[in-house]
Amino acid sequence: MHATRSHRSAQKGFTFVEMAVVLVVGGLLSWAAFSAYDTVLDAKDRRQAQDMARQVQSQLRAFAVRHGRLPCPDASAAGTGLESLVGGVCGTGNLIGWFPYVSVGADLPVAEYRARYAVYRAPNASAPADADLALNLERSGDPLGHVNHRDVSDLIVALNNVAGLALATDQPHLTGDGGVAGAVDCATNRQMSVAYWLVVPLKDRSGDGERLDPPQASAGPCVFSPGTPVSATNDDVVLSESPTQLAGWLRKSLP
Repeated sequence: MHATRSHRSAQKGFTFVEMAVVLVVGGLLSWAAFSAYDTVLDAKDRRQAQDMARQVQSQLRAFAVRHGRLPCPDASAAGTGLESLVGGVCGTGNLIGWFPYVSVGADLPVAEYRARYAVYRAPNASAPADADLALNLERSGDPLGHVNHRDVSDLIVALNNVAGLALATDQPHLTGDGGVAGAVDCATNRQMSVAYWLVVPLKDRSGDGERLDPPQASAGPCVFSPGTPVSATNDDVVLSESPTQLAGWLRKSLP
């Protein structure tokens, strides 16, 4: 009789251990499933943000061909989608804001996919030396009424002027990528000036209350290089073009 009770007790104890193991394993599997689900959603969001950044680039280029300048940033707090123009001209010192979707003829996306945008602006009193990419200016000497007066060829002149300038910390530029381009550090590793950059922010991975993750900042001209891998503290999507790259593309667009 005593042996039977001991056997039954052992059976009960074994069943309890089995149940505990099942619960632990089940919890781990659930955690893994939810983690995988989150990872899939994050990857989907990033692909969508990359697609939207490329669409914005196409809209920017088309605008440049039509108007002989790059779009003026939308300096509104919420992002209305309109260029912040003063008397029909991009306001002085306005080089970082939201991308002006409505002004370039595009639909304004939901806030989660709305891009921050910066454009290189270095005005010069001498038109042939001017490097303000948001200004439509006759830089090549074509007279008023000429078919090429203030057209995309004048923007190409401005882009060439930007390419000849030293990197300026108050103009749009890139830092590294955490790999071959060096550390992501706007203080110690400034890589190159760009004609413009676009940043589509996703989650606030840095936990600072802003969707832009460092080194990106709402009013900062420095962003990390495109292609920088996602990290625990940053998932922003960055797209940019150097002055030389954009000038080359625009030349191909000329008739």
